[in-house]
Amino acid sequence: MIPISSISLLFERFDIVLSGYGGVHLIFDSNSFYFLLTNISCSIIVSYFLYQNGNEHVYFFFSLLHTILNLLFISNDLFNIYVILETSTLLITLLILSSEKFEQKITAIKYIFASSLAMSFYLIGIGMHYYSTGSFDISNVDGLSGYLMKFSLLAKGGFFLFGLWLPEVHSNSEPEISAMLSSVYTQSVLFPLLRIGLDDLFLFGIMAFFYGVFFAIISKDFKKVLAYSSMSQLGIMILNPLFTPVYVLYHGISKSILFLSTRYVKRDLSEKREVPVFLFLALLISLLSISGFSFTALGYVKSKLFVENFKYFKYIVSFLSAVYAGKVLKLRVVFSKRHILLFLFSIFLIYPYFNVISSLFVVLGLIFGYFLKIYFDFSITTESILTFMVFSISFFTLLGGRLW
Repeated sequence: MIPISSISLLFERFDIVLSGYGGVHLIFDSNSFYFLLTNISCSIIVSYFLYQNGNEHVYFFFSLLHTILNLLFISNDLFNIYVILETSTLLITLLILSSEKFEQKITAIKYIFASSLAMSFYLIGIGMHYYSTGSFDISNVDGLSGYLMKFSLLAKGGFFLFGLWLPEVHSNSEPEISAMLSSVYTQSVLFPLLRIGLDDLFLFGIMAFFYGVFFAIISKDFKKVLAYSSMSQLGIMILNPLFTPVYVLYHGISKSILFLSTRYVKRDLSEKREVPVFLFLALLISLLSISGFSFTALGYVKSKLFVENFKYFKYIVSFLSAVYAGKVLKLRVVFSKRHILLFLFSIFLIYPYFNVISSLFVVLGLIFGYFLKIYFDFSITTESILTFMVFSISFFTLLGGRLW
């Protein structure tokens, strides 16, 4: 009921500052609308399955997380965003710990170390910005402090070498927690990044896409494939800020459905697996949408996302995204009425758009992925995660102005 009650926020418009000049700045604009809609839509989908699986220990924390993220999506000052992101870190940790499994306790430790480290760098950037400007205004961020905050937020969201924690946390969390993480939480860092500015991160987005898609293609674990897929899709989202909010919405719905389905499908892609027909259709539509196939919302968004100089890059994106989709869809379909609700949710991803060339590349990628027999299963230690995070944030911040 809490996500449903949040729908009223979508009809608000305001720009207010609490406690006078330099206080908490709240603003509702078009970006806020799409991020709030993503939070509401994905929370409704995930909360239903939380209730179905009877884990009553997470209801309170899940409701708080939804509310806190709503507050993030109307925030417009640097320090308020820091407080909200740190609060959400605590809530995500408690959600991961809601299970009694030992490996999830280890996962929670990995996550809270990585997230706290990223936000510590972000706080240093805020301090540098305040020292030089005397303000927490998010619209006036540049220089070394700006790059430090940007790359800290990328680490928080699970980008590239910054976010090696992401596959580890997804693979050892409950499906509903993973669904919320991927569909809303990791994408939430894009909101302050849009406020600060994404114009100088184009090449970094390309690198993030290829990194994520490579490991998604070779991974053996279904949930890790989806986690690396999220890393690659996050890279695409920062390529063109104009389409980022809409991309966030449809990618969030797709990933909610895919991660929720991992409760009902064998995770080892090298084994023979079978699924009910409606679950297969939900998987098919969601994966086709992520790949950019015709008649899907993300297919339409991708057709508009790339600038003229990079218009052929979308075909590479479609092909490579479809390769890991083909691996996942290597399934035996059985006729059953189960999981019809996931299929109904996936219908929201359908859109009346058609592109012959993009669809052809998607089909070729699906065929290639279906017959691909490369399966690797690997894990990353907490020490490695933190080391790569510190190195990446420091390196890209110091050279950011020249490289990007």
